[in-house]
Amino acid sequence: MIGGEFLLWLHLCAMAAYVGAQFAVIYMLIPAAETTPNEAARRASLIAGFKFYNPFTIAVLGIIVLSGAMRLTDWKASMKFDYFARIGSALELKLGLAFVLIFIQTYITFGLAFRIGRQEEVAAHGDGEPFTVEQIDSMLRRIRAMAWFTIVLAAAVIWVSLTMVSRAAAEPRTASGISARAASGRAGDRVDARPIALAMLGRAGPRKTKTMT
Repeated sequence: MIGGEFLLWLHLCAMAAYVGAQFAVIYMLIPAAETTPNEAARRASLIAGFKFYNPFTIAVLGIIVLSGAMRLTDWKASMKFDYFARIGSALELKLGLAFVLIFIQTYITFGLAFRIGRQEEVAAHGDGEPFTVEQIDSMLRRIRAMAWFTIVLAAAVIWVSLTMVSRAAAEPRTASGISARAASGRAGDRVDARPIALAMLGRAGPRKTKTMT
């Protein structure tokens, strides 16, 4: 129980940290870079921010995936053969959304944010040209749009996770209620059958006596 609660809190904290990082890029890093006095300062601000953002988002996504997988293993052990019947459809949807989320975040990190700093290093060594202002602006617009998309995907994953939890919690109660009603029905049948049996014995008694006389 202690291990399961720890995994749950770790999973939730990692998801909150991931969503918080996306909001930080949208409302803190990019707007702060726009207030710098020149283009060189803006690029330096973006590169410094993305040096933290890139490994941080990948790390918390890894924590989310690992803690979620370990928690699902515990559920599978507790639910046994009812595992797929109770949460299988919701689990498939969650895994699909999680795959898209990881794919989009990989594109943001390695396809956009990392390239800004990398191209500046290449230009500093004389091996190429730095990105133009138009290219940087285009990349920032895509980063902002994709960050909003990941926030929506994270909200969808959380909603599906809550659906899975409610199904896992409600199904045993429903099954136990059906069993209880079935058991009470069988007991009622036995109670109702007792007066009928007594009445049949009462009617059969006089006929046996009369035959003997």
